[in-house]
Amino acid sequence: MTISSSQTVSGRILTRQLVNHSGELSFHYYIKTQSGPVLVKVPQGEYVCFCSTEQLSQLEPHLRLLKVRVQQLALKSFANEPVSAIYCRSSQSFRQLTRTATDLDVRLFETDIRPEHRFLIERFIALDVEFIGEYGLNIPNAGQPKSVSSMTNLAVFNATRARKSDIDVNLKAISLDFECSMSGVLYSVGLYGKTAGEEYKNVIMVGDASSISADKVVDYIHWVEDEKALIHKLIDWFNEYDPDIIIGWAVVTFDLALLYRRANFHGIRLYLGRGGTELSWKVADKFRPETLSLPGRFVLDGIDWLKAAFYRFDSFSLESVSRALLEEGKALPSGEKGVDNRGGEITQLFNTDKAALAHYNLTDSRLVWDIFDKAELFAFAIERSRLTGLELGRVGASVAAFNNLYLPHLHRAGFVAPAMATSQGLESPGGYVMNSIPGLYKHILVLDFKSLYPSIIRTFLIDPKGLIKGLSEPEADNVAGFLGAQFSRQSPILPELIKTLSEHREVAKAESNSPLSQAIKIIMNSLYGVLGSRGCVFHDARLASSITLRGHQIMKQTRAWIEESGYQVIYGDTDSTFVWLGDKPIEADSISDIGKGLVVDINKKWRQKLTDEMQLKSYLELEYESHYEQFFMPTLRGSTEGSKKRYVGAYTDEQKQLQLVFKGMEQVRSDWSPLARRIQAALYYKLFSKLDVMAYLQEVVNDLLEGKLDEELIFSKRLRRNIEDYTAKSSPHVKAAKLMCEYSGEQRHAKKGARVEYLITLNGAEPTKYRQAAIDYHYYINKQLAPVAEPVLTLLDKRFSDIASKQLSLI
Repeated sequence: MTISSSQTVSGRILTRQLVNHSGELSFHYYIKTQSGPVLVKVPQGEYVCFCSTEQLSQLEPHLRLLKVRVQQLALKSFANEPVSAIYCRSSQSFRQLTRTATDLDVRLFETDIRPEHRFLIERFIALDVEFIGEYGLNIPNAGQPKSVSSMTNLAVFNATRARKSDIDVNLKAISLDFECSMSGVLYSVGLYGKTAGEEYKNVIMVGDASSISADKVVDYIHWVEDEKALIHKLIDWFNEYDPDIIIGWAVVTFDLALLYRRANFHGIRLYLGRGGTELSWKVADKFRPETLSLPGRFVLDGIDWLKAAFYRFDSFSLESVSRALLEEGKALPSGEKGVDNRGGEITQLFNTDKAALAHYNLTDSRLVWDIFDKAELFAFAIERSRLTGLELGRVGASVAAFNNLYLPHLHRAGFVAPAMATSQGLESPGGYVMNSIPGLYKHILVLDFKSLYPSIIRTFLIDPKGLIKGLSEPEADNVAGFLGAQFSRQSPILPELIKTLSEHREVAKAESNSPLSQAIKIIMNSLYGVLGSRGCVFHDARLASSITLRGHQIMKQTRAWIEESGYQVIYGDTDSTFVWLGDKPIEADSISDIGKGLVVDINKKWRQKLTDEMQLKSYLELEYESHYEQFFMPTLRGSTEGSKKRYVGAYTDEQKQLQLVFKGMEQVRSDWSPLARRIQAALYYKLFSKLDVMAYLQEVVNDLLEGKLDEELIFSKRLRRNIEDYTAKSSPHVKAAKLMCEYSGEQRHAKKGARVEYLITLNGAEPTKYRQAAIDYHYYINKQLAPVAEPVLTLLDKRFSDIASKQLSLI
């Protein structure tokens, strides 16, 4: 059949690769189309970087040897030097070029942009794409077993051009979870998903059906002879079910890493990618999301993506998160308490009750799926990639996201990115934090500037390219920043990007598209952080300071205007202003009107001020955020000076119930005991409700000394590094972890990420499971209860020592 050479294929980019075949580079994009997956090949790929045309002569003798091509362009560096592009046809020549340039002290620009990414971002392609070219023949990978190659009938499209597309494609996902022995031998793999509302359940289990009784037989268990057969069965399953997305809990660092190690042990090649490609790692023994290679499929880890979406939990274990979000936990027969001995119980189930193990395995997979669904993480990941051009599944990477958004506009404006950050070691100040006026207040209004830093960027035309242009133009024509910055008014890039993102966010909010709205908010707020990071080549203290110091100026002026209106500002932090309405009685119905009136007045003043003084349109938008009926701003411990970033506010909800909001207090810090956090919340509730605080504290201390509250004294903290890497060996959780290793004989308790549960005893910190000495109740009274009680008691002119000494004297 003759195929036209002007065919097109549209789809969603799943993965992207740079492939070197017979010395030729090509870009491979696995895309999902409405009719299935397609491998798109773009031939004649090249590495691209830039060099000052003046310095190019130093490289010329080497360029001839490297067989690269050079083209002079109508582009300039930030030093206003003409630049030329250097194109390399192989990874080897590009590496040699960068080494040679370093040796000769020749600056190269944009060497960190991967060519397969550059091909897309230069065309403003982020996620959805249309390729122009023609279909080719699929050639199975050499070395594939017949069972795999027979399933890799993947369409191949040879492309010559590409452009942005608005296609919408449904992606197929699976939640994957392995169960194994304490030594890592695979017992089973649970696979769970939903398609069009229909559940998919599958557990591949080592064993046979005769190992379970007839009343426990379920149709989702598929039996295999041994671990080796399990791995082969999973490879077949991947090619048959053909998912686009794999999700799980620590799915990369644990599940896929474990699978890879066990496959290596048996000499099995993991043909889990599309087209029969292998799962592999770009860096040996570094099992991290950024080193995983799985062509045609992408992986989303529940922990990483919850953090990326700014969810916060005391613990990110599946048990803790599923109970917090779903009010459901793991399906261990022993219940919630069995989680602490999960490894031992799993082995016991494998030996005695495989049906229960299969149910547990599948439940874990389902819980992950339900968390993704509840937190809208699938949609969030898609929208983030669509906005930034980052690969699906890639978390973090704020600098890369900034480059993807900024570089194509910068090139069209006639510039290339700098080779390195301008301000090496010179830092910009942080957000403005006002000195607080401590005390107990009634009627505090919180007024927030909506997206303050993005609004400052947009209003004051803060832009890397605008800074370079502004410094070469007459000051009178520019917008003055800080530290000598001058910003051009002509075609700024970053303010326009902020404008576009802001408009998209308003549409997303109007359409109740919370994943898109949240993704845009996070991206907008990250733009300042990127400019303030020395890891970004655009970092310049003049840029970052022109944002933060302008924020200081805005907060101070806003405070002055509010106080001119007759109200007192008791605190301010970055973008929030706390306004006290005073001692005079106020009608409840009028409080909202006061807040809204202040917001209208301040926004009007900013519009007028910026028009008159700087000829700028104001995008600053103060909003009436909340009203606290009662509010407590504490002092610094041992001082009369007001604290910062610490307060407690109280309001009445729609059900007429008193609700408390804690900021920076022990209540919201995981390094305090559950008892301290519970008691602090109760104390402020009683304070604001005018209940007896002293009687309550006396009862708590008495129960503590009688051992009734021992379960609430357990500290839980995760090791942030391996024990041997800690310098402060006296840290209680580090000491407890060392004892855990000593008593259990298991070194896993000393590894980064291990959670340590411990008590403070008469011998100091001891692991809960291996406690030897009696609990040190004096410590909990003096170091846990006293600090949270004293601020409240001071307001009542009472002392915690009166309660403690009375109770201790009875021991």
